[in-house]
Amino acid sequence: MLNGRDKVCKKRTLTKKLITALGIILLVVPMVLCTGEPICAAAASLPRYKREEDGVWRLKSRKGKNSKKDDKTELKTQEEQNEIHGQKTAVCMFTGDLMCLKGQQYDAGKKGRYDFSPSFSYVKPIFKTSDFVCANLETLISESNPLTRNQLEENEQPQCNGPKAYLSALKKAGFDMLVTANNHTCDWGPEGITETKKQLDETGFANVGTHYNAEGDAAGERFSVFDVNGIKIAVLSYTHHMNQRAKMTSDEMTAMVHLFSKEAVKSDIADAREKGADFVVVYLHYGSENVLEANSTQVRDSDYVAEAGADLIIGSHPHCLQPCKYIKTSDGRKVLCMYSLGNFVSSMARDINNDTLILRVEITKKTEKKKTTIKMTDASYIPCKVMARNGAQFVVTPTNAELNGGIRGKSLSEARERIGAVMGGVIPEYSVKQ
Repeated sequence: MLNGRDKVCKKRTLTKKLITALGIILLVVPMVLCTGEPICAAAASLPRYKREEDGVWRLKSRKGKNSKKDDKTELKTQEEQNEIHGQKTAVCMFTGDLMCLKGQQYDAGKKGRYDFSPSFSYVKPIFKTSDFVCANLETLISESNPLTRNQLEENEQPQCNGPKAYLSALKKAGFDMLVTANNHTCDWGPEGITETKKQLDETGFANVGTHYNAEGDAAGERFSVFDVNGIKIAVLSYTHHMNQRAKMTSDEMTAMVHLFSKEAVKSDIADAREKGADFVVVYLHYGSENVLEANSTQVRDSDYVAEAGADLIIGSHPHCLQPCKYIKTSDGRKVLCMYSLGNFVSSMARDINNDTLILRVEITKKTEKKKTTIKMTDASYIPCKVMARNGAQFVVTPTNAELNGGIRGKSLSEARERIGAVMGGVIPEYSVKQ
């Protein structure tokens, strides 16, 4: 029998245990939720832009944005970049192919659920210093079809399909927009395109390059226009290559995929300008895989796109970096063309497939004496390497120790040299102190 004092002590002990258990639940549950499908406040605010009734994507809210620097990077924040008297400035970042291959899926799923977030842990704080981030999504997200890890190649070509958790990782990393016109777009036919686009729309990503098999606005955007600090930036996407064409009829292909044609590019750029675009970015999926130089088709079509009115050209498909150049147009403009930004992340094995970069550009809009000028006032690159870090196999790691938390090593320094050689001095490596 317990006496009165013992009963009180026992009740207090039980109460403490219950409070402790409740505290653990309150602490752990939000962490679990935020590492799965992110529903915590910080994750829910991403992507940063939302399409409004006039068709323009604008920031959801500026409250608290970039309120402090991440301790992993010394890059200047948005506010510091934009404090330029008399003009508006937008800091934009672009990357190459976001692959989701078999090796990546095995690595991300080794703990019983998919978590691709470690791949972007070192670049996430860099993206936070920008106003806009865009990349090429080179995989489907189609729940009705097998993942890449679970199916065989068809016609000696991988059929790229990733889990929905991949989009959650891209969302948390800070990507604002994903282009989708590439050679793997048709890997699972119309169903794969439709389900991927639905997942992108539900996740909140702006996306262009593919359509629903519908007419008018129901099909989706042919291009996206973003209001970035008062500068309207349009993004377009086209592919020269297409695998698994037999899975779609010609009518479905025409309706659902942005295949490259001079007529389409010229018309879309003109429409984007008519809808107020100050600056036009065009992603082209072209070239030869694992080749370090641009071919004649890339050069010819890039010249045409520049003449048609593009202000910046981003190439993808080769899965490796290729040189860049400024194309001089007949109207006197200088258009930066990055023939290939390579893979941004993949499980491909060779150095050329793992050397990558973040293209960083500053676009300014200035009005003087009632005359407005818009131009790209700065372009530089942040070299990175995909490598094993902290238990994850495929982590995009900046080669500059000032941007990766102090990591140094031979593999990073060699990658930095290789990337610099490819860029050839046309644009400089980003300087932390610039």
